[in-house]
Formats: sequence, structure tokens, C-alpha cells
Amino acid sequence: MRNAIFTISASAGALLLAVETATAHSLDAMLKDLDPSSLGEVEFATSCAAEGQAAFDVGLLLLHHMMYRQSDAAFQAAAEADPDCAMAQWGIAMTKFHPLWPGGPTPGETAAGQAAAERLAQMEPGTPREAAYAEAVLAFYAGEDLTFRQRLVAWAAKQRELDEAYPDDVDAAAFDALAQLTVAPRGPDAVPELRDAGQRMDALREKVPRHPGGYHYAIHAYDHPALAEMGLEVARGYDSIAPEVPHALHMPSHIFTRLGLWEESAEWNARSAAAVLAQAGDGVIVDHYPHAIDYAVYAHLQTGAVSAAEALLAELAQHPNLEDTFGSAYAIAATAARAPLETGDWAGAAALPSDMSSAITWARYPQAVAMRWFAKGIGAARSGDIEGARAASEELSGLRKVMSERDMGYWVALSDAQIAAIGAWIALSEGKEDEARSLLTEAAKKEDAVGKAPVTPGHVLPARELLGDLLMELGEKEAAAEAYEASLKVSPNRARSLKGLDAASDG
Repeated sequence: MRNAIFTISASAGALLLAVETATAHSLDAMLKDLDPSSLGEVEFATSCAAEGQAAFDVGLLLLHHMMYRQSDAAFQAAAEADPDCAMAQWGIAMTKFHPLWPGGPTPGETAAGQAAAERLAQMEPGTPREAAYAEAVLAFYAGEDLTFRQRLVAWAAKQRELDEAYPDDVDAAAFDALAQLTVAPRGPDAVPELRDAGQRMDALREKVPRHPGGYHYAIHAYDHPALAEMGLEVARGYDSIAPEVPHALHMPSHIFTRLGLWEESAEWNARSAAAVLAQAGDGVIVDHYPHAIDYAVYAHLQTGAVSAAEALLAELAQHPNLEDTFGSAYAIAATAARAPLETGDWAGAAALPSDMSSAITWARYPQAVAMRWFAKGIGAARSGDIEGARAASEELSGLRKVMSERDMGYWVALSDAQIAAIGAWIALSEGKEDEARSLLTEAAKKEDAVGKAPVTPGHVLPARELLGDLLMELGEKEAAAEAYEASLKVSPNRARSLKGLDAASDG
């Protein structure tokens, strides 16, 4: 057994590009030329041979950064270097299901993860601790006809057992916190679990100041309106351990967005997007790129920098070779909708194309397609095209049915709110003021209850803010002001809510 502390250099950008195609031998040779330390630090004893351990450590670092494609390549290299390294198969299986990312694994990822799990199940882990890690990941892949959520719950339970059995194991604590975040409730009810996970990661950083999980999972934990202030220091420090890792450069903007720090969000996401492109070469551009673009576009629109947002949209359109994942799908569907919705160009929102990038298998991602139809429906309703609004609502209802059949609870609830919001503006156009008020009030309650998913910097148009707009149309300024104030409590410094509050408070 080898007990290694492995760190990587400021040449990490080159490593992240090269690691995907490196063999175990070439990866080992490449690492010998690198100086410490720009991925962070891990210390994870395994029973693997020295060559396998070196590649394993790289995979583990990248796994904590959620750089799953590169992490998989490093674990594959570890398996090539030491075919008996059970933890290499553990690592491969771990890279395939992305616990905090909405949408679940693709069919290809599911098959690859299942294959790694089957290999792992046939191997003999070298120690009881390694066997406990294997048991945890195998819990995710066990059984048939289970939903993604059910598999995550099974995995989380085993991660908690592992953490309790090995209280001095830093990585056990980190993965337990990640699992805790994964199964935490949504909305306001999440606060106790999120706070606990965040504080546990704060304590982990005290023990191991350069461990990536201590930064990454703390930011996810504090990505909530009630907790965001607690995450500001760690957000601003993440790049100190990983200055060229795209996801590490993006993650701080989750906190900046929660606090309305738009300039910092735009800056860090620009760095993240540039890092992805620099590391992509001529290959597929991973979903960290469109994800960063979505956050940056949102930030620019909040400062009124519409031209900067439109420039980023144009840049995104120049890259058709995007990774076919939910992260890419959501960003493509939502980002183009943001400019017309945020600027009140309702006709422009209604005219958004229903056909989107051919790089994406859209049938896999009804929750992403729903963002486009919601934008079209609200745009049509508010620009006087009532038939267009009804058609968009029908499309959204069809997508909601698919999501319900797939047990996508969060997105079903969000689509319910979106359908009600479109219906409210249709009712208003027909003079049904009470119905309009009732529909949009209910939509705002539903949206408040589920909160926002990490994949988005914010709802493409918050229902609470739309309620303020509708109440202004009805001449109910005091109630409108309350709606805008409630929106700002969730999304500080949000431009439309600030403008609406100013109008509602005038006179």
C-alpha cells in the first residue's frame, strides 16, 4: 500500500487537455514534469501499485472538482497501469452519475458506469476501507427499474455509513457531504441540511486547506438565499487551489449570483468559459462552457450590459460541437430566452425558435425544452398573441406529462408554475382579473417552494416577479411592491425586480 499526497502544477490546463487521451505510462511521464500545485491536494491510501496510485490521485482530485470526463480518463489510466486496482473501477463508476447535476446520466454514461460497477463487484478490494467505498458506489448501481433519485438515496445512505465508520477519512467526509446535499429537500426546508454540510466542509478545509471538496461542496451547500453570505469567503478562495480548472472558476459565481455581485459573476464565468475552450482542442466542448455562458449572460443582463450578453450568445452559437448533456441543453434553451425576457421584448421572446442545436438529443431533456416554450408562451401572452400563448402552453403541458412519467418531480413542479403563469396572462387579456391574480399567486408559491436548481443562475423569469408585473397592471401598487420585495429577498440586485419596485413605490 502507498500513502500519497499528490499535487499538480500551474500547467494544469495542459494536463486537463492531455489527460483524456493519455495512457497510464504517458500520464505518469507527464506528471513527473509538473510542479506543484494547481488541482489541490488529496491523501488517499489504496492497495494499487505505485503507477496506478499516481493516476488514481489525479482522478480523485478531478472527481472532487466535478471534471468528470477528465477524471474518468485518469481512473482509466490507473486501471491500465494496475488491472488489479479495484479503486480505479470505483473511480470510473463514480464519474458516471454526477450526483448534484440535474438530468441524470446519459444512456452511454449509465452503461459505462454499470460496466465498471460489474467489474468492481468481481474484484477483491485490498482493505476493509476500500471495500466500504466499493459498497457505497455499488449501492447506486444495484437493482433494476429504479429512478435516479432512488439510486442517489441508496448511495447517500452508504456514504454516511462509510463516513461514520472512518471518521478520520477526509474523502469519506467530503463524499458524505456531497451525498447529503444530493438528497436534501428543496426550497426553504433545505436550510438545516445545507448549513450542516457547509459547516462540515468548512471544518474539512481547516484540516486540509487545499482539498478541493472542502471548497467545492461548501459552495454548493451555501448556494441558497438564506446561506449565501456564509459562502463568500470560500467562493473567492476556490481559484487559489485550482486556477485553471473550468468548474472551479465557475463555482464561485453560484454565491456571487445569490448575492447579486454581478461583475464578479461575469468575470469568473468568462475565465471558466475561456479555460474550457483552451482545453478542448478540436474535440467536443464540455458542458462547463455553455453553463458558464448562461451564468455570464444572466450577470451582464442584470447590469444592463445587453450588448455584452448578446456577444456571448453569438460566441456560443459559433460552437456547434457541444457535449450532449443536460447542462448543455439547459444553457442552450434558457440563455437565448434571457435577453428578450429581461428587457421586456415580449414579441422577441414569442418569436424564439422552437428548433434548437442539433448537437443535443432534445428528447432526453424535456425539462430543458420547457424553458424555451415557457419563454415563448409568456412572450406571446404579453405581446397580445393569445393563440400563440395557448399553443405554447399546450406544448409545455405535453412536456410536463413526459417529465411526470419520468418521475422528474422538481421539474414537474416548476412546469406547473410556468403553465399557471402563462395562464394568468391569458386570463388578464380576457378581463378575468381574479383568475389571473389567483393563477400567478399560486405559481409564485410553487416556484418559491422548489427554489432554483444549480444548473441555472435564476429562473428564466421568476413567477414572484411576474406577479408584481401583473399587480402593477391591475393598479395594485402596494401589493406589487410586496411581490418585488419578495423576489429581491431571493435574488438580490435583480434588475427587473428593482425597476418594478421603484415603479410600484412611486407615488
